[in-house]
Amino acid sequence: MTIREVARLAGVSPATVSRVLSGSNHPVREDTRRRVLEAAQRLAYYPNRLARSLLRRETAVVGLLVPDVSNPYYAAVLRGIEDVAHQHGLAVILCNTDRDPAKQRQYLRTLLEHRVDGVVAAGGTLTVEDLRMVDGRVPVVAVGRHPARVPSVRVDNVEAARQACRHLLELGHVRVGCLAGPASSLTARDRVRGYLAALREAGVQPDERWLVWSEFTAEGGYRAARELLERCPVSAVVASNDQMALGALRALWEEGLQVPEDVSVVGFDDTPAAAVSVPALTTVAVPTYEMGRRTLELLLAVRAGRRAANVVLPTELRVRESTAPPRKGHAAVADRAG
Repeated sequence: MTIREVARLAGVSPATVSRVLSGSNHPVREDTRRRVLEAAQRLAYYPNRLARSLLRRETAVVGLLVPDVSNPYYAAVLRGIEDVAHQHGLAVILCNTDRDPAKQRQYLRTLLEHRVDGVVAAGGTLTVEDLRMVDGRVPVVAVGRHPARVPSVRVDNVEAARQACRHLLELGHVRVGCLAGPASSLTARDRVRGYLAALREAGVQPDERWLVWSEFTAEGGYRAARELLERCPVSAVVASNDQMALGALRALWEEGLQVPEDVSVVGFDDTPAAAVSVPALTTVAVPTYEMGRRTLELLLAVRAGRRAANVVLPTELRVRESTAPPRKGHAAVADRAG
């Protein structure tokens, strides 16, 4: 179907059909508008958005680079982004990068080839080389802190992790392990910085054996917890996200250790599973939906040429059932650590 066939059925000119279907401000009588819409519906006519985007030099599409959409953290961020995009008539193209620099560059190249109106990068993986590829052709904003400096919405991961570790120290734990995310992630590194800062402020000398780097997944947390148990005794663990914390709960259970009686566990992000796990997980609540919402609003501001300031949102430690003062934790883990 073409616009001329819609015009013939509605008894109007092709120009009138174009004005009605494009949402133009040009005045059109209400009965004429109704005939055009009914004709388009009867003929199952859809406007050629590609042709329109070439004419207007905009596509009403934004690209989102995300490391792992299966992570509930990014799912919540994506929902915030998509809700605001929908309100402004924008579509979102999702690109799952798997934290692979080559894959991320390929997706970025594809987004540029499709003339997207902007790019949102999540996961702390946007580099200076990536920005050179963009070369100012489209606005780029970020969720979180990235090696490349672009307008962003984030939380203070250093301070949040410091508060999480301090909670365990105030309960009386001295040997506190850390299940860090991938060393390539600025988010993981910032959370490790906060963890180490809390230990030093409490007069606790960090032991390098307490820190295990892994992936931001339940499997990564499981493997890191098993490695930590083999290295040395600890009575508490800070995990870099809830996925890792849930994996750690499984590893501790397999070793016959109870949480929090033997080992206390703190997660990060407050994903939906944290409140319903057994035991319910003490975790740092991150406003993930709000981060996504504010990030897309930031992109719209940059796209409109307005000055865009970085946004830092607050976090909150939510204490649940997985943390308690140490009782027999040291002895229980020491027995299994040999």
